[in-house]
Amino acid sequence: MRSLRFWLVAGIASATMTLLSLSPANALQFWISKAGESTPIRQLAVGPGQSFMLSVWIQHSPEKVQGIEVMFGYDRANSMGTSATPLDHKVGLDGTLSDAVVQGLADLGPPLEWLAGARGTGTRPYGVRYVVLSVTGKLDASAGAKVFDIKLKNLNLRPGDAPYALYIWDFGSGASYTCLATLETGQTIRPGGSYTLELVPVPEPGSLLALATGVVGLAGVAFRRRRA
Repeated sequence: MRSLRFWLVAGIASATMTLLSLSPANALQFWISKAGESTPIRQLAVGPGQSFMLSVWIQHSPEKVQGIEVMFGYDRANSMGTSATPLDHKVGLDGTLSDAVVQGLADLGPPLEWLAGARGTGTRPYGVRYVVLSVTGKLDASAGAKVFDIKLKNLNLRPGDAPYALYIWDFGSGASYTCLATLETGQTIRPGGSYTLELVPVPEPGSLLALATGVVGLAGVAFRRRRA
């Protein structure tokens, strides 16, 4: 009995070590960072009317990448395609599509990009579908590569509102309005899940300064009264 238990524990330990030895870089990953940075972020504070720029990244190894499809959702829609319309109007592009989205991949050539509702049922992400595919170019994304920058604006998020989610969206099936990569081997792979960034509404800096000044002023009045 002890021998059986020993080999069972040893087998589980061996399997666990095998799984741990698989580097995360060997799987397809997408993430969002602040513009000018590469570190993934899960939350970002935004003030009323604030413009902000984000970067979308890809990582995969050891094979090089020849094609990328990214569905970046900053709103929601109840249909798919270019006829879809946003529902929430909380966040939007800061400028036109061509001005707000800046390509980050020179190796794969110019992208095909447009506004779209995502594939799925019911309410789904609405935003930019970014597609690029090269016949000859290959991208080494083993250390991470920036796919594009996108400039957004807080349209209607107010301090006290619940955090609002942006997505790199993976529907998990089909070939449209989702996230995937085409490798140099011809294989198509998915990240295995969506990436979410929460926008946290906060007061604008001027309001915070005014509030702080008011608090200091009230404290000064109270102090003078106590001395008097």
